[in-house]
Amino acid sequence: MYLKPLGLTDSHLNYLNKNQLSIDHLGRIVKQNHSKFTVKMRFNDILALVPGSLKYSIKNQVELPSVGDWVIIKNKKESTPYIKTILPRKSIIKRKNIYKLNQEQAIASNVDFGLIMQDIKYDFNLNRLDRFLTICYASSVIPIIILTKIDLVKKTTINTCIKKITERFQDIKILMLSNKSLEGFKEVKHYIKRGKTYCCIGSSGAGKSSFINNLIGEKVMLTKSLRKKSNKGQHTTSHRELFILKNSGILIDTPGIRELGISIPNYNLNFTFKKIFNIGRSCKFSNCNHVNEPNCEVKNAVKTGAIEQSLLDNYHKMHNELTMQQKYKKIRR
Repeated sequence: MYLKPLGLTDSHLNYLNKNQLSIDHLGRIVKQNHSKFTVKMRFNDILALVPGSLKYSIKNQVELPSVGDWVIIKNKKESTPYIKTILPRKSIIKRKNIYKLNQEQAIASNVDFGLIMQDIKYDFNLNRLDRFLTICYASSVIPIIILTKIDLVKKTTINTCIKKITERFQDIKILMLSNKSLEGFKEVKHYIKRGKTYCCIGSSGAGKSSFINNLIGEKVMLTKSLRKKSNKGQHTTSHRELFILKNSGILIDTPGIRELGISIPNYNLNFTFKKIFNIGRSCKFSNCNHVNEPNCEVKNAVKTGAIEQSLLDNYHKMHNELTMQQKYKKIRR
């Protein structure tokens, strides 16, 4: 197949010309399963490995290949093709490695839009939306919130949830979807444009796999029902995979994420917590932490109801988390 439906742009072609590389060695990673990567090239798919020279030359795991990366393949006609080079990334969605505090983990690369999917019936959580949005903003990815399973709740519940989101976040597109009745499916599909890459982000059970199956028109992803006792989702996606939609965009599915450790500079929080940063400009002290300082306009806004206490609490939690990470990195140096 040609590479344009995969999202090939002039910047990729310019990179090849500048480095005197053939397009026949260029491909995009469409699937990752542990240390093996499926790479889609012009005429075929190949299974490639990461050479030891690349593994041991990096300082952070986020530098390793991930789904969505454009790569140069060597030995593609031999029994052990490998990834030689990763082209410069347009964007990368990453999170803190839950096993190594000083390391980051890539979720997907070269993403244009993040489809933040949340189960409106059993898993509606504004604090988790804070985290997903922060990761999108820090990754230069445009977020779109999709509330799923709307067929299970009343219209009043949908309106209440939308009101809570719009009061907390500004200028974010919110879409509603039922994977069962397909209500809202046409509108969601309208936002998926040819050549653009979309990454589905959300907890297990949010309906990501069902959504992809509906978009593709066949069952390419395994789905499971919620656990009966807890109403929590079960992990059905154990790997990351990229799908090319016919005459449409490119979709990346990821395993469900419930605990999302963020790993970004503190200043990126101002995009998620615009209310706090805007009101905080009027605080008496320019470095006000909005805790016990006198004449804190943010604390006053909480008292008057202009800012929710839960929003400020989550801001403090994420800010402290990032501060601890920075301290840990300095110690490690």
